[in-house]
Amino acid sequence: IEADMSQLKKQLNNTKRQVDDSVGKQRKSFMSLGTTIKTVIGVVVAGAVARFASQMVTMASSVEEMQAKSSVVFGQFVGSVREELETFGDAVGRSTFELEGMASQVQDTFVPLGFARGEAAKLSTQLVKLAVDVASFNNASDVDTMKAFQSALVGNHETVRRFGIVITEAELNQELFRMGIRKTRNEITAQEKVQARLNLIIAGTTDAQGD
Repeated sequence: IEADMSQLKKQLNNTKRQVDDSVGKQRKSFMSLGTTIKTVIGVVVAGAVARFASQMVTMASSVEEMQAKSSVVFGQFVGSVREELETFGDAVGRSTFELEGMASQVQDTFVPLGFARGEAAKLSTQLVKLAVDVASFNNASDVDTMKAFQSALVGNHETVRRFGIVITEAELNQELFRMGIRKTRNEITAQEKVQARLNLIIAGTTDAQGD
């Protein structure tokens, strides 16, 4: 009996050592896995931070370039334009930088056509506000709507049809006549045509204005 008990104790001790060894190995594996997970998480977080930082740098660069252009095309009127667009942007929940970018694009259309810079600044600001209203009314993009307006101003009238704005040669001539312009077709200036088109765009969006 004593011999059997001794053998049993040895077997139990061996079993205990095996269990202890197994638990120890599992603990080490778990700790190693924890370190690996931490490393992976750290790499992912570091990558996300790096991408975010890169995006911020790119955005800051884009804003700086836009404002540099805006300062040139608006000249001495850039301060008042930014102030007005900031107030409008806060009221309608739009980015001031995006609005300023839209305004500078169309300003760069008005000025080369002969509009005085101050007058062009007022028209550009007005058109940006109208574009936001029309975009909201039609569930469209502000930027795309502004591009459509800008294109229509220089003669591509089809771009604004989707907003219910119809500009034909007959309506254009009628608007020019209403403006007091009594000239032959060849005598009418590009500036006068742009002003007439702008008037027709404004007249064709009365339902959306203030939306």
